[in-house]
Amino acid sequence: MPPDGGRPTEVAFGESAAVLRRLASEPIASACWRRTLAPDVVDEVRSLRHGPAVRRVVPVDDRRADAAVLAALEAWAEPFPQALARDLRQLLALHALLCPGVARRLRFERLVDDGCRRFHADHVSSRLICTYAGPGTECLPASAIDPQRPADGSNDHVLEPDAVWRCTAGWVLLMRGTLGDGPAQFHRSPPRDPAGPRLLAAIDG
Repeated sequence: MPPDGGRPTEVAFGESAAVLRRLASEPIASACWRRTLAPDVVDEVRSLRHGPAVRRVVPVDDRRADAAVLAALEAWAEPFPQALARDLRQLLALHALLCPGVARRLRFERLVDDGCRRFHADHVSSRLICTYAGPGTECLPASAIDPQRPADGSNDHVLEPDAVWRCTAGWVLLMRGTLGDGPAQFHRSPPRDPAGPRLLAAIDG
């Protein structure tokens, strides 16, 4: 569950994409758009979820969004997942609007294991992340992290493990990284879902 009102605001939650703009104007670690995936995207994601691990990373700097999405998805399935591609193009356009003038990188992957289970902050200015299938990213407020202890591959720097909250599939989370101007969002991958692999998209900038 999201953190309660007893803490200083570190995460902004909203029901529209407008909430993501708050990351640029407020000293928060992340902003989360609690959206619901379109039915045609859900249908395509269901057909793509099962299979071996796949990871595609595509620089977006010098290409159009549609070309970047094509490069990320072209080897995934036949027929081509048109609805998912549309959604990814919209996320790239949204990131370009929110974070102008930065070099972007699109990653789309099928995770068959636990991923990174240690709480950490990314070495980027920002990361937009959306889980399409499976459990979403798990986050901790900065107040639950010991600033005097580095993230050394353990979770010894976590002061309040019960403060964790988790995204739901479809939500769009825009996180500040360690290179951003403000507090970084500490997060980790969720545990592996017995129902199947996790499908994840991330845009770094």
